[in-house]
Amino acid sequence: MDDIHVGSPQAIAEMNRRHLSIAFRMQAVAVAALEEWERKIAAGEPLNVSAEDAKALLDAGREMERSALGGDFDSPKKLN
Repeated sequence: MDDIHVGSPQAIAEMNRRHLSIAFRMQAVAVAALEEWERKIAAGEPLNVSAEDAKALLDAGREMERSALGGDFDSPKKLN
């Protein structure tokens, strides 16, 4: 990495690869937590999740749903 200069296309591409790897790992941890919460819900156990964390999860889920559905919600869309 001695030949890579900050701001160069090569440095930016490397940063993007690193960030993508981190993002995938973070998503894996989040999915594991979600699966644990689902097991606890099914077993009737407390989740021990703060209201702030529950709202953050709701907001993230809403944003993912909107992104997956195209993100334009000014006009209704028909789902197939």
